[in-house]
Amino acid sequence: MSDDAAPGEGAFAAPVSGGVRITEKDAGVWDVGGVDDYADETITGLELGDTAIVLIKQGGAFYALPDRCTHQRYPLNDGELLDGKIRCVHHGATFDLQTGRPTLPAVVKIKLFTVETVDGRVLVTLQER
Repeated sequence: MSDDAAPGEGAFAAPVSGGVRITEKDAGVWDVGGVDDYADETITGLELGDTAIVLIKQGGAFYALPDRCTHQRYPLNDGELLDGKIRCVHHGATFDLQTGRPTLPAVVKIKLFTVETVDGRVLVTLQER
């Protein structure tokens, strides 16, 4: 199964290439572009099939999570990137990029998806890690 999509609007920057080809490699495993397609310290909204995610590149590492805050379901693609966290700009909840742990007003941990870089490509697995 293959799906072509342009990345959604990111809060800080879209991929540096201006658009990447997104393909489903295996069931639930998506190739979302090259490592160099994404600038560091960015949040990029992406649609992987029927799942909206945010792909974050911070300190050269990639993180992927649903594009919805667990507090009141506002999008996170317009969030603020902090050191090791993403902040929902609507009510101020933050989510740790390593653990998914929230701060108030959110009380529910956010899912974290597995992100790997293989041969210069960024692969996202839509299964909670």
